[in-house]
Amino acid sequence: MKSDETIIRKTLMEQFNFITNLLGIKDPNITILDVLDAGTHKEIIAKLDYPAPKCPYCQGQMAKYDFQKEAKIPYLECVGYKTLIRLKKRRFRCKVCRKMAVAETSLVKKNH
Repeated sequence: MKSDETIIRKTLMEQFNFITNLLGIKDPNITILDVLDAGTHKEIIAKLDYPAPKCPYCQGQMAKYDFQKEAKIPYLECVGYKTLIRLKKRRFRCKVCRKMAVAETSLVKKNH
């Protein structure tokens, strides 16, 4: 028998998957953490994270570093509410040249 906590987690994950499908977010690396109702608009808290890629500068191995300040992305209007996505993007640091790179997605332009 599953515990109540397991059932609640499963229900939340199903709701977050529904939200990504509803908004048309196709990137599998974006994980929705929370949804807030700010009265005049909805805020979706999410993070962008994936395994460390090769360094774009020296092709060395990069490591996960930390998260960048969240990007505020105005998104579609949903059910009469404006929607704002607060996306935390993962930063990577090269082990060889020590340069930084930020995770990218088609949802946000580079350097935003």
